[in-house]
Amino acid sequence: MKTFTLQSLRCAALFAAAFLASQASAQMDSLKHSDKAFIEKAAKAGTEEVDISRVAAERTLNPQVKAFAQMVIDDHTAANAALGTIASGKGVSLPATDMEVTNKWSKKSGKDLDEDYVEKMVSAHKEAVELFQKEADKGVDMDTKNFARDTLPKLQHHLEMAMDLKKTVK
Repeated sequence: MKTFTLQSLRCAALFAAAFLASQASAQMDSLKHSDKAFIEKAAKAGTEEVDISRVAAERTLNPQVKAFAQMVIDDHTAANAALGTIASGKGVSLPATDMEVTNKWSKKSGKDLDEDYVEKMVSAHKEAVELFQKEADKGVDMDTKNFARDTLPKLQHHLEMAMDLKKTVK
């Protein structure tokens, strides 16, 4: 009788474990392609902006460019960490840092660096605002949708600042 009860309990435990595993898998599988694509694009763009801004902060002689670059580094590093946590929970692998981008920017200096950096920040933030606005409006997954909605005001602020900075750098 004890053997029958132990076997029944083991069997029930195995079924429960299998059920929980299938629920966890279903949660990951339920992430829509558009939400997954948002996570991947946002992570790639955010990492690239931080990498380029690090180069600009180190190499520029313009204090306004340096301050803007440091703000981008700080804000995007925090956003990238939050996005990484979401991605990890959803089973999404984030793209690796593209060293070619960093190397390309490391070769720039002086006024050319400042102008190119600010131009890149304007275009990158226009794209980011569009990407985050779309996710905030049409995203299905609540975690990614809330992340996009919460991050969007900073990106809009960065875009405004980059556009203002563009006027003074030229």
